[in-house]
Amino acid sequence: MRKAFCHIKSIVSFGAMLFLIFACENEVAKVQSLARDERIPMEIQQNFKLMYSDSTFLRMELRAPIAESYPQLENPQREFKKGIKVRFLDADGLESSSLESDYALQLINKDLWEARGNVIVINKKGERLNTEKLFWDNRKEIIYSDEFVKITTPNEIIMGEGFQADQNFETYEINHVSGIINIEDDDA
Repeated sequence: MRKAFCHIKSIVSFGAMLFLIFACENEVAKVQSLARDERIPMEIQQNFKLMYSDSTFLRMELRAPIAESYPQLENPQREFKKGIKVRFLDADGLESSSLESDYALQLINKDLWEARGNVIVINKKGERLNTEKLFWDNRKEIIYSDEFVKITTPNEIIMGEGFQADQNFETYEINHVSGIINIEDDDA
């Protein structure tokens, strides 16, 4: 009788243990599924700083008040809801251009960035690009937009729809120029 009771107790204990194991696995699967479906950040960082280097040279420095990471998504991404400030550096470590925006999204696997809201890019010649939406392809080292753009140089203001430039904003092309305003020099 005692032996049968121990046997039954072992079976019940084993059954309870299996129930707990499968119940826990099921809950973990539910949580992971919920995180994928609900777009919940897995990591939130304040005073975020990201630096890219190439051949031991610092090439880019990005700062943001807050960064939310979503590595669980099918296309992992990092979101900057309070904007970004980026400095691009040349081989001598000098700033070659800068970019800032009110919002940004990084598609991590594609190394593609989207900047939105009051996007400003300034190159070392002092030329300034203003737009509401800009894409930055870090792999191809280009920036581009299909939105309205305004480029201000020392001599003129150029407006148009869409443009493409190298990431340092040294050379650029506006797709559909809609206006050019010449700026007169007061010293002339």
